[in-house]
Amino acid sequence: MNDAPILNRPLWLEHADTSFPRLTGDLDVDVAVLGAGITGVTTAHLLKKRGRSVALLEMNRIAFGATGYTTAKLTVGHGLIYARLVESFDEETARRYARANQGAIGLVASIVGEERIDCDFESADNVVYSEGDAGAADVEAEVAAARAAGVDAELTTDTDLPFPVAAAVRVPDQAQFHPWKFAAALARIVDGDGSHVFEATRALRVRYGDPCVVETTSGRVRARHVVVATQMPFLDRGLLFARAHPEKSYAVATSVDATRAPRAMYLSADTPTRSIRSAPAEDARRMLIVGGEGHRLGAEGEVDAAQRYERLERFMRERFDAPESAYRWSTHDYAPVDLLPFIGRIRPGQERILVATGFRKWGMTKGVVAATIFRDIVLGRTNDAAELFDATRIDARRSAAAFVAANARVAAQFVERRLRAPSDAARVERLAPGDGVVVRRGARHYAVHRDDEGELHVLSATCPHLGCLVGWNRPDRAWECPCHGSRFAADGTLVQGPATADLERATIDLT
Repeated sequence: MNDAPILNRPLWLEHADTSFPRLTGDLDVDVAVLGAGITGVTTAHLLKKRGRSVALLEMNRIAFGATGYTTAKLTVGHGLIYARLVESFDEETARRYARANQGAIGLVASIVGEERIDCDFESADNVVYSEGDAGAADVEAEVAAARAAGVDAELTTDTDLPFPVAAAVRVPDQAQFHPWKFAAALARIVDGDGSHVFEATRALRVRYGDPCVVETTSGRVRARHVVVATQMPFLDRGLLFARAHPEKSYAVATSVDATRAPRAMYLSADTPTRSIRSAPAEDARRMLIVGGEGHRLGAEGEVDAAQRYERLERFMRERFDAPESAYRWSTHDYAPVDLLPFIGRIRPGQERILVATGFRKWGMTKGVVAATIFRDIVLGRTNDAAELFDATRIDARRSAAAFVAANARVAAQFVERRLRAPSDAARVERLAPGDGVVVRRGARHYAVHRDDEGELHVLSATCPHLGCLVGWNRPDRAWECPCHGSRFAADGTLVQGPATADLERATIDLT
């Protein structure tokens, strides 16, 4: 098994250790599932339980994509979402949204219990709070909208945070867990009895037919249905990359005494956003996790990532008197143009290719929602959420302006980054160990990184997805595409799509 890349030091992947084989040759199954994060492993598990043979394919290792870089909350309380849903849609849409996500939490709880999975699963309240009076009115409006949507929400100022809040909406009986432990356990259950799990197997393309054919780096899988569970589908035929834009978030974590760790899950309604929770740690302590500092990729993302980590560190020190973080990580997620995720058939005429994206940073819950929709589509059953989250929907009234603005930004980034890439060799020569830079030489652009030993590594700076130029993230030692969110390790190895290839190795003339 190859060593899959890990960016920075995510808490959940500290002891991650799976060793499934690489696909070799051809295979026939009922369903091929591409991507072994929360969406993929849950889909594979549900379908195998219903008697379908499944091949679960992961290009790296189990949960080494977005699932390994989450804060791992299972909740219907997705910020101030219900007031926004009622305003943009109606109360019925808000009710269906809440019902789907609450059902996902119950499903995870039942799987954990039935399969006896040790994944630090804990029941916890979810709390969205405002520290200032200015945000209290928004919180109060959210309580009313959430209740109208059938959510058991209450307005309160009582929390177990070490600082006062002006108002908060509390939703009881939500959950938190260790996402890698859950995903790895499900993968082990899926493997065997006619179903298979493969790591280090990168899907390259899917040919539609009966059966569909998934072509990978090391073989082919033929299946009647194909589930693309890769966060942003690498298949461009549904144009989902143009209907959901990438956003970035950061997190830090450190061990604290259990008496000082909050037990509820918190999210601030104020700016900048702060996500707070704790998890079991060794010696009866708790791991304090603080996230936030989210931003769109692109020009806004040029702010030094180190500064964003430092702001989270400062918040953790000042509010919780916590020591320096032991873990740091960041991730990309996708925000849809109309608040709702895209889940279902990729496009008319190719109904047996299923996709999911646009989880708006709530992938643990919505990934399980997607898995239930995929299960029911494959089994020919109705699903209340399938129409609501239909991946082929186009709602010009609600999303046209956001669609145009998001894609205009991508086009501007595509051109601007090429024009302002420096061409002087001195930029490369001045690179400190751990730094990276994109430089232009003639018509080509190069991604140059100097490792800790001082050696230069040169790659093509062109993202293999749609040709945008990548940028360097120093703290995470990663090359990142600002247009559609692909991430690559320092050596160019693909970590997150929608790209399906590594950055190409190159040479550069510095004379």
